[in-house]
Amino acid sequence: MSAMTPPTRSTRGPAATSATQLQARLGREPLPSVAVVAGAEPWFRAICLAQLTEAALPDGDAGGALVRLDARVPEQRARLGTVMDELRTPSLFSAGKCVVIENAEAGTESKDRSQAAAITRLARAGVEGAVPGAMLVLVTSLSVKGRGSVQAKPLIEAGAWLVDCRALYDAPAPWERGRAPHDHELARFLVGRSQDGHGKRIALPDAHALCRLVGSELAALDDALESLALYVGRRDAIVAADLDAVTGETREDPVWRLVDAVLDGEPATAMSLVEAAFDRGLADARGVVTLRPEALAAMITAALHGSYKRVLGGAEGLARGESPDEVTKAAGVPPFMSGPFLARCRRDPAALLALNVAFVEAELGTKGGGVPPRLATERLVGELVRGFASASS
Repeated sequence: MSAMTPPTRSTRGPAATSATQLQARLGREPLPSVAVVAGAEPWFRAICLAQLTEAALPDGDAGGALVRLDARVPEQRARLGTVMDELRTPSLFSAGKCVVIENAEAGTESKDRSQAAAITRLARAGVEGAVPGAMLVLVTSLSVKGRGSVQAKPLIEAGAWLVDCRALYDAPAPWERGRAPHDHELARFLVGRSQDGHGKRIALPDAHALCRLVGSELAALDDALESLALYVGRRDAIVAADLDAVTGETREDPVWRLVDAVLDGEPATAMSLVEAAFDRGLADARGVVTLRPEALAAMITAALHGSYKRVLGGAEGLARGESPDEVTKAAGVPPFMSGPFLARCRRDPAALLALNVAFVEAELGTKGGGVPPRLATERLVGELVRGFASASS
């Protein structure tokens, strides 16, 4: 395609496209005017956003052809109308233009509008107003299906592409009865990712073991695969002994998925996970499922408090001028997890310190205030995730 020829656009898209299928779709179909990248997995969202912007701007960001805005930041949200106007103006220096609105669910001017409706409103405005060669990408942690999801049908009917960046199953899915415990969606993805992304084979049971060691966050898992690939050197396979040598921190899910959502300031994901925990129970380190609300509250609170203290210490260290390596080492974080950890530490230490009162109130409520354990835990998660979301420095 000529650098000066705007890419053609499709007017309608089929059902939601999975994160792993997006690249193939980009290779066979005209680009849409609007793409909605939705789902709880931030690594998938980042990868899909990069694929879309590269497809829209194959020659790079010439002359400000890429415009980005985070709707969760009040100062940036105030510029939403101006940014949307960019879609109606062709670029003078590039064949295309790409406008990216992250945390698009926050892009509403009226408090009575739902987050899903805000995304649909922005998508329709983009489809109706975008000039040829312009694409609007809306990024959100809202899911594609289920409670609190985006409005999938109106988005697709409006002509937007809907990209599903959901978290992968880290156990056999309900429709996969009879499969071995290690044969699940996340482990199968890691087998392919290890080969295609890092040039190393890994057996399905070992991929499952890596999930148990690191957790289900794909960014951390991909960092772990990279560290393992470097560790094994010229060998073409990663084996169980390599996991023991390189990884050092056990992360049992789904409680750690909840902790990650809280630390990353993702309210929809965090509240969905805490509800699921009390509805279905959690497994402890021995694999025993806990169902009692008071025991679940203790497990979740302990995991949250430990991670909160670690991030608070890291934020204070960075504020004192300590180097990222010093902060990571002091926290005992493995090298392959330093990126996500440091990102969480780049917040206002004073704002994080103020969140400690949420733990105190949760404990007082359950021990002496007559607050049910589930309600106290849901309140705690809500306070923390909102606090982490607003404490970005």
